[in-house]
Amino acid sequence: MPVNADVPALEAILVHEDDAVVNNLGVKGVGEIGITGTVGAIANAVWHATGVRVREMPITLDKLLG
Repeated sequence: MPVNADVPALEAILVHEDDAVVNNLGVKGVGEIGITGTVGAIANAVWHATGVRVREMPITLDKLLG
């Protein structure tokens, strides 16, 4: 059963971009990383492998069999 620890380390590479329309911190897309995490990707992989859609984390065997 894959878990979040099975996902390899990720490196964020920032590319400088001049933009006149940004927030007070001077950045865009701050919340995007929090809403598109690796847990969702692993849940989708479990669904594709088993046909069972698990909507609660952590994914455990009893949730797959129930």
